[in-house]
Amino acid sequence: MKKIFLCIFLFSIGYTIGQTKAPVKPGTKAKTAFPKINMTIGGLKGGDISPETLSKIVDSALIAKDENATTYAIVRFRLFYKFKSTYQDEESGQKKSSDDMRTSDFTNTSVLPELWRQSIKDNIKKGDEMILDNIIVVLKNGSKIMAPSITFKII
Repeated sequence: MKKIFLCIFLFSIGYTIGQTKAPVKPGTKAKTAFPKINMTIGGLKGGDISPETLSKIVDSALIAKDENATTYAIVRFRLFYKFKSTYQDEESGQKKSSDDMRTSDFTNTSVLPELWRQSIKDNIKKGDEMILDNIIVVLKNGSKIMAPSITFKII
């Protein structure tokens, strides 16, 4: 009889231990299946750029690739174009400059519309800044993720 109670006791302890989950260490992150996306336009990832080079790459498509060179479709992106504008102060009559910005969202395309490309080419000057952000790409499984932005500073 003692052996039966001992067997039941050991069986219940073994069953209980087998049902408990392993503790999760603080600070550990769950692994995600999202690839690391790199964005380029005209083969460039951003940075300082000359007006001539920006004029050439502005016609290029925005490309989203991962570390395995897999290309992903772009669902949408936003363009910010920052520049200095001048105006005449009505009170003093002096010409002054101010920071200005144009922005637009583009969907289901990876290329800027012709009007935007031509405007950038015609008006580009030192000190301007072009930012492509809010870039959404579609993964092979259909999930959508946000990709890193690209910033160009015209020098």
